[in-house]
Amino acid sequence: MKSIRLLCATILLSSLCAAQPVAQLEGGYWHFPSIDHIFRTYNLSHPWADSEVAPISMSSGFALGWNQKVYAPRGIHAIGLVHYRYQSNTLQRSSSPIRAGFHQVCTELLIRTHPRCFVKEVQQTGPLGTRWYIQLGAGYSWNLPFASKYGEKVYVANDQRYRAISGQFHLSGGTGWHAFTIGPLAVTIESTVSWYPKFTLESFPTAVLGHNQPGLSETNRNSFLWQGHIRFTYLKKSKNWWDTPRGGDKS
Repeated sequence: MKSIRLLCATILLSSLCAAQPVAQLEGGYWHFPSIDHIFRTYNLSHPWADSEVAPISMSSGFALGWNQKVYAPRGIHAIGLVHYRYQSNTLQRSSSPIRAGFHQVCTELLIRTHPRCFVKEVQQTGPLGTRWYIQLGAGYSWNLPFASKYGEKVYVANDQRYRAISGQFHLSGGTGWHAFTIGPLAVTIESTVSWYPKFTLESFPTAVLGHNQPGLSETNRNSFLWQGHIRFTYLKKSKNWWDTPRGGDKS
């Protein structure tokens, strides 16, 4: 058993040493109607308020990870990422009397290739595989919600500050284009969508409204996050591989 663990650790370490470091900037849009309904209910119950409370929709963040070639003849690459995302209703309206949202940490593994590689092998690709690609993957996220009203932190049961962590699984798919290089850095533009079968912000209705109102839910079924990314990959060399003659079917 120890020898198997040592072998697995050696393979993982060697893969990471051969991998290319990755960093990316992210911006996105959330679709979770049940969570949005909590803010609409707040607005309906405070008709005298000077301004309405905006729901959570926008997301911003970054990710770090690695890119690893899996099978060159089919242009298959894997990318592992750890994301940090920040979502708040004040991203839309800074004057809101309520500041509520959540921090998210997400681990994700994605596999990418060119659609043509499903039916034929490629003769040559760059260090990141084919220039245009599609990808599929999965991951797991942890949410840390927060809420404050008029600058004061919200407290829940037993005078505890509201910090209820929840987690969920998701599937992800998307497409991207390795646009250009800057010295040893390859710049990739990417668009993805993530599907959460079950998305939960524990006790969120109580934190926003001050009580748990019937008809409201802390869980949304079939939530989606649409994102755009700008990714930077360190190629460990300064040569611009797109400026070289394109032999074979480099895609």
